Amino acid sequence: MLQPTLRNLHESFEGWAYRNGLLLQIQRLEAAGYLESSGEGFDGKRMHRLTEAGRRAALGGRDPERAWSSEWDRKWRLFLFDVPERERSLRRQLTRSLAGLGCGRLQGSVWIAATLPEGIAAAFPENGEDCAHLMILEAGSRGPRVDRRMVEVAWDYEEINASYARHQDIMERFPGEGRRVTAEALARWAQEENAAWLAAVRADPLLPRCLLPKGYRGRRAWRQRKGTLSRAGRLAEKIMAAGPGAHAG
Repeated sequence: MLQPTLRNLHESFEGWAYRNGLLLQIQRLEAAGYLESSGEGFDGKRMHRLTEAGRRAALGGRDPERAWSSEWDRKWRLFLFDVPERERSLRRQLTRSLAGLGCGRLQGSVWIAATLPEGIAAAFPENGEDCAHLMILEAGSRGPRVDRRMVEVAWDYEEINASYARHQDIMERFPGEGRRVTAEALARWAQEENAAWLAAVRADPLLPRCLLPKGYRGRRAWRQRKGTLSRAGRLAEKIMAAGPGAHAG
């Protein structure tokens, strides 16, 4: 797309995708429910777009805006497991799964989440071997002060904010500010930005707004990202219009 030629400007998308080995990947994404296609493109040809599941996957598995704006029911979900010391591999697997779902370690083998994670059923199926070691309880809030303390203990917001700061550094190196930009430079920046964003958002529990600690940088980083990626999209269009080997500024 960033290097148009006479052939790829006139052939079908399917022909271009086949030549570049992308057609099978697109079919797999459609089968997984991440992409959908239709004949509603501006030129009447097939158009591919992300489904809601695909959009969440592209964002790192969770929708930040939806998570922050959700109404908290003032109930904590407690995850407790008792695994013998000799089964260290199972213990590590349980903690990795809970951390990957956005849960935080409150103490020892007690983990918490403000809401029941969407992927908990897939991570710990009822008939799975790991599920026998896991217990899920609900506990009502004991007030804002206790809630804040639980958040401080369960998650490392110093490191979470540092991850967003690293992402912000990349945002500020966006190559489209008054410089001559090639498609290759823009693609390298986009790859670096995406990796930094996924690292930050996967470490973030994305708590409801009422539980977010002071100094939290996630929402500000999200707003900046949306604005910068919008500019990146416009810059990519300029590079495409300029033709092969061209640049935009």
